[in-house]
Amino acid sequence: MCAGRVQLPNPHLDDEDGDYLMHLEIPREKWHLFNDIKFVCVGGTVGRMEELAKQLNESLRGGTDLEDSFVNQRYGWFKVGPVLCVSHGIGTPSLSVMLHEVFKLLYRAECTDVRLIRIGTCGGVGVRHGTVVVSTGAITPGFEPVYVTSSLGEPLRLPTDADTDLREELVNSKSADDYFDVISGKTFCTEDFYQGQGRIDGSFCDYSKEDQRRFLQKLQELGVVNIEMESAGVLGMAGKVGIRAAVVCVVIVNRLEAELPTATPDEMREFEDYPIKLVKRYIINKLSN
Repeated sequence: MCAGRVQLPNPHLDDEDGDYLMHLEIPREKWHLFNDIKFVCVGGTVGRMEELAKQLNESLRGGTDLEDSFVNQRYGWFKVGPVLCVSHGIGTPSLSVMLHEVFKLLYRAECTDVRLIRIGTCGGVGVRHGTVVVSTGAITPGFEPVYVTSSLGEPLRLPTDADTDLREELVNSKSADDYFDVISGKTFCTEDFYQGQGRIDGSFCDYSKEDQRRFLQKLQELGVVNIEMESAGVLGMAGKVGIRAAVVCVVIVNRLEAELPTATPDEMREFEDYPIKLVKRYIINKLSN
């Protein structure tokens, strides 16, 4: 993966004088304001990305008022110095739209040495709630390490390995004072919250509890430690354009024990802050070196 200026494998972009970041709503005359971006953090909800941005702003600038931000009906983004925090919604279709536009922004702004980190929640496979998982890579339905999207109606298969150096740096950003565990392992990325993840509480279900048990056991045997819905898109698309990427998620339920979280609302809010703390510490450490 390239650590230099962001380059995109699309020769047609040079002909697009009127290129517009339609969904992020960042007009052409403001692209240059993003040329200092070194870190792009993405997560499902606007609230989670705003919280990360506020914590970074307080650590880097001594305040919590966010000056460079925008929220519309689809996405929200917050810029804090060289860090861009962007929400992506749920699942890879919503994520992919946002990433295409973020990558074009990085390209148009002539950014260099950018790292992309997804922050989120996940189900654990034999892993207790409150554990932070830094993915080694993602496998998808069919149990292959590929992100399957499409191009002109044909399948497009992109590898889903996480950047090794970035992953190790994130794991090593854990402090001795942290009261949560940080582990690495494979992530199973699905296109669905219910049957795709082997749940039995969807509107329909065509398998038994024993089938479910065998499915989760197979994931565990394959080295999977968590399940979510965006890692393959992040890693596959970032790899396609040569940007270093990693995925950091906190487990909110051990799927070998329960379908849904049993933690209290206060515990859930605390869990969701764990990956934010880890990624914030990583970014601050990198900026101070």
